[in-house]
Amino acid sequence: MVTAVSLAVKNLKTMFRDKIYLFFLLGLPIMMMLLVGLAFTEGTTTYSVGYVNNDNGPFSQMFITLLQNNASILKMINFSDVDSLEDSFRQGNIVAGLIIDEGYSPATANETVTFFVDESSVSASIAVKSTVTAISSTLADEPQPKKYWKPPDEPISVEFNPLNFMVVGTLTYSVSIIVFSTTSSIAKERDKGLFSRLRTTPMTTLDFLAGSLMSQIVISLMQTALIFAVSYLVGFKPIGATGMDMTVNMLAAFVVAMILAVACVGVGLVIAAFAKNEDQAVGISWFVIIPMMFLSGTWWEPQGTTMKTVSWAFPTTYANKAIRAILARGAPLLSVSNFLVGLAIYAIIAFMVGVAFFRKKTI
Repeated sequence: MVTAVSLAVKNLKTMFRDKIYLFFLLGLPIMMMLLVGLAFTEGTTTYSVGYVNNDNGPFSQMFITLLQNNASILKMINFSDVDSLEDSFRQGNIVAGLIIDEGYSPATANETVTFFVDESSVSASIAVKSTVTAISSTLADEPQPKKYWKPPDEPISVEFNPLNFMVVGTLTYSVSIIVFSTTSSIAKERDKGLFSRLRTTPMTTLDFLAGSLMSQIVISLMQTALIFAVSYLVGFKPIGATGMDMTVNMLAAFVVAMILAVACVGVGLVIAAFAKNEDQAVGISWFVIIPMMFLSGTWWEPQGTTMKTVSWAFPTTYANKAIRAILARGAPLLSVSNFLVGLAIYAIIAFMVGVAFFRKKTI
């Protein structure tokens, strides 16, 4: 018993001497609680809904006005044509769309209005659907809401299934863990004195880091393939007009995941450069990964303007928006080029900065 107590005291002294390790040990749960509060307490969420009004009659104008007056929930955006409306929806700029045909009247709304919503986002689907149908019922003076449907000629939304939202989050989460694996493996090699021995060989530090990048990308490919395989078994299907469209969308998602992997390796290199040992590297890496998961739309969309702005500091935000647009809304790869370019720039800068810091701190 005395021996056990002595060992416990020794372990506590060791932990308290390592101030950085102690900070992460105690700070991690505090940070998680702060993130929960920041992600969910910043006011009421407003959902952007696009519309094309081909009628411009009194009833359609009244319908749009009533929706616009519900500013606490909906933000109505006018589009000039259906193609631009659907493109904006696929890219995730709006969560729902209304197409009002000529001759709209409350009594025949189920024949002259097309309504589609991103049903992979549970909160948006429930809030927007209930608001639109309630206002439609008020106009029609009927207790039951009018029924709407999506365009039958081309899939633009998904059936109600949270799996379509969560699969993308699981994918980006698995790739983002590369921050941890990169940091841990490189810190471990440094602790073993590998980089000191490298000075006596023709291999350069850059060669070693390039090899680490390639190995991490291979792991990411395996993770992505396994996640998609399992998601298919449990019912996930990417959106697409044909089987070929679905295959192309899956390959596009692979491309985005690989770019995200490069960005995460760069972040891992920066962490490994500043961590003094493997334990610190592990703690710091999770201190970075967890905010990425909470604030980048991995499991849920951040609420409030401030948190949405902060989310762009993480590479997973770009990846989530691009992959979700491709797989859950059927957007072509080129239509999400803004997210791809942002992610690619992030990946290049992160990797270059990571290499620079690592060589400066290690060599």
